[in-house]
Amino acid sequence: IQSNLRMALSIGRVYELEKEMDSVFSGLFGANWKEVNKAAVMKCDKATLTNLVLSAVRVLGKSKETLQSAAMSYEALTEEVMLHQNSVMELQDKLLKSKTEQMEAVQTTVKSEIRSFSDVVKKGCEERITATQVKAAVKSAVKDDDRRRAVMLFGLEESANEVVQDT
Repeated sequence: IQSNLRMALSIGRVYELEKEMDSVFSGLFGANWKEVNKAAVMKCDKATLTNLVLSAVRVLGKSKETLQSAAMSYEALTEEVMLHQNSVMELQDKLLKSKTEQMEAVQTTVKSEIRSFSDVVKKGCEERITATQVKAAVKSAVKDDDRRRAVMLFGLEESANEVVQDT
């Protein structure tokens, strides 16, 4: 559509008409069309007036064609803009629906993960770790490790008769 419109209507064509109109008036009256008055026209002879009328008819005809082309271009561009606006609105609607679905999915995931984490914490608190389980875990870790690393347990109470070795 746009390339056809450019061929039918160009700003250069409008400027050409303007120059032609200025040329007609300045050639006949020595002034532009805004300065022509009744007294100037009354001074013209029949041949000059005939040339003026013919030139004016030619310029008016070209101007009419240019205006018609401009009107058609305007209508076509208006329709194209409306089509693009509808397309933009449809895409915005799709984007909004997609974002809503994503938000609902995130909310569902967050709710389920909070419940899962809560359940894990509750189960973890219900079971007490005994000293024998800790000792077995430490012995297992010491066997697997190369004894160069120290194992530290936080939150385990020390008893008074416990032997602590510094390494």
